[in-house]
Amino acid sequence: MSKHAVVQFGVVYALLFPGVFGFVPSPTNVSVVCHNFVNVLYWNYSNPTEQTKFAIKVEPYESPSQTVDTSQTYLDISSYSTDVEDDYLVLLTAHDGQEKSENVSIRFTYSKDYFDENKHKYKCSLDFPAVNTSVHKDVIEVSFQHPFKLYKQEIMNDEFTYTITHDEQMVEYSCFEDEDLCNAEVHFNQSVAGQCVELKLEGVIAGIPSYTYSNVCVPQQTPETEDSAISSHIKDKTGLIAALIGVGTIVLFITMGFVWLLCRKWSKIPKIPAFLRNVIPGQSPTTQPEPTPISKMTPQGHTPLLTESFSYDSFPSSPTEKDCKENTILDDTVVDLPVVSEEDMEGEDFEGFGSSSDYDRPKFLQEMSPGDFTEGYGPRPPVI
Repeated sequence: MSKHAVVQFGVVYALLFPGVFGFVPSPTNVSVVCHNFVNVLYWNYSNPTEQTKFAIKVEPYESPSQTVDTSQTYLDISSYSTDVEDDYLVLLTAHDGQEKSENVSIRFTYSKDYFDENKHKYKCSLDFPAVNTSVHKDVIEVSFQHPFKLYKQEIMNDEFTYTITHDEQMVEYSCFEDEDLCNAEVHFNQSVAGQCVELKLEGVIAGIPSYTYSNVCVPQQTPETEDSAISSHIKDKTGLIAALIGVGTIVLFITMGFVWLLCRKWSKIPKIPAFLRNVIPGQSPTTQPEPTPISKMTPQGHTPLLTESFSYDSFPSSPTEKDCKENTILDDTVVDLPVVSEEDMEGEDFEGFGSSSDYDRPKFLQEMSPGDFTEGYGPRPPVI
């Protein structure tokens, strides 16, 4: 047998019995599924034995590498690739006893800074947040959470830009992480009433793509549903209107108080300005009439006796008379009465006091107060 024939036989034998000559085949169809920050490595192996194991080495670009062994043909490497902003190189090697195969490599990343279509065969993605939809007249209202609130990854603490496609029309929207919900409105034609329409939502954040579909059924518009939609819209606006009125009232009173303080500082005005009396309940700007000065009458001498009660009538007087009366103190009429003894009072010959009447006295005008006069009676005349 020639030397050339021996070499050919050895090659054929090594191919038929790889374990004898240390030849271990490499894994095939290596792939990685990186979705929602869950990263799973898959591969195929044609001739596994009981001793066959696989070594997986994960090499981050910015961190130290880690190696793990398994006998299965898949491995969840999420715990070895937690930094979503890093780039990862995965090396896979088959071991059969002391022998090993050549390694097979694959790269993946979530970061747009590292992604290269020539190096990265697989593009990692995220699920679009759950979408809520509602129909109001000719508008579909769309709302969902910002991806940062859903996945809690610092790389996603950024603006989220997304598009909504409907009826071959694409509209772009955006929202930020500090917003409670991302909201959008999609207008549709009334001709689709009573039908279901499909919305396609696509978004990108930190270079990570996401997408989803949402089917929305548009109810047939009837007078009852239109009235219900209008009333619902009015109720939604009522709270906003009430809040605006309350805020406006507070701002108005603050402004008025500020103006009042400035007026008090720069000029002498009452504690409550006139323009505030019209606003504050119970403060009437009416002017109280000034009381008419009345001169006090100082009587001199004896006060005449009055036998009847009379009403006080005011007599009109000219301004000259009024001024004169206010500045003049009238004296009462003083009449000297004769002194009568008790014996004369008891005597029958004293007929003056016994027979004369009070109404026989002379009358005169007496001023009780400025402008007020009344009639009075003087002393009895002597009886002749």
